[in-house]
Amino acid sequence: MIVHVGGHNQGALTAFDANTGAEKWKWSGDGPSYGSPMAADLAGTRQIIVFTQENLVGVSAATGELLWKRPFTTRSTQNTITPILYGDIIIVSGLDKPITAFKVLKRDNQWTTENVWENADLPLYMTNGVVVGDTLFGMTHKNSGQFFAIDARTGKTLWTSAPRQATNAAIVHAGDVLFMLKDDAELIVAKASASSFEPVKRYTVADSATWAQPTISGNRMFVKDTNSLALWTW
Repeated sequence: MIVHVGGHNQGALTAFDANTGAEKWKWSGDGPSYGSPMAADLAGTRQIIVFTQENLVGVSAATGELLWKRPFTTRSTQNTITPILYGDIIIVSGLDKPITAFKVLKRDNQWTTENVWENADLPLYMTNGVVVGDTLFGMTHKNSGQFFAIDARTGKTLWTSAPRQATNAAIVHAGDVLFMLKDDAELIVAKASASSFEPVKRYTVADSATWAQPTISGNRMFVKDTNSLALWTW
């Protein structure tokens, strides 16, 4: 189990033994962000990739050794996005920052990163994107909340929805279906279409704000609002 513990200006990305809770390693080079760590095999090495308070870093999953670092700061120190993996490409963004795709490379025994594409029109703030096939779906905070699709290979914008959709949304996918849970408790079920925004059904799934990511298990969805946890089935 790997978590970034601590608070502003202090903390450590720490690996714990899931059975005993014993600490296995820690990297304390920066304070935590609001996103979650992700694991990926890149350039032949298992890595933990995570936003920190002022950086995006990759550390060895085995030892916690820092492999590479990209400075990344946002207004009010709000790195909130969890990195997205598309093949061997990492996709990231932040408050008023372009969506950026890059590769992690090892050359002459030195770790480096190299940009693949950028899209400055649709930055991500608190909504994590999801990749389905070769398409990245997300919601930008621009235009008071706007869903979008981007070609994950090139960064080209494929479509945008009407504006004023939500302040925040949690997006998950199951097969070729997107579940977009807005912060006002409206759940949009939409096709994972690369050609247009195609909502199929809309439901109200809670009586208060829904900020947490919904969880899908088979034909069940768990939804957390400010007061309760609910189970929905279909």
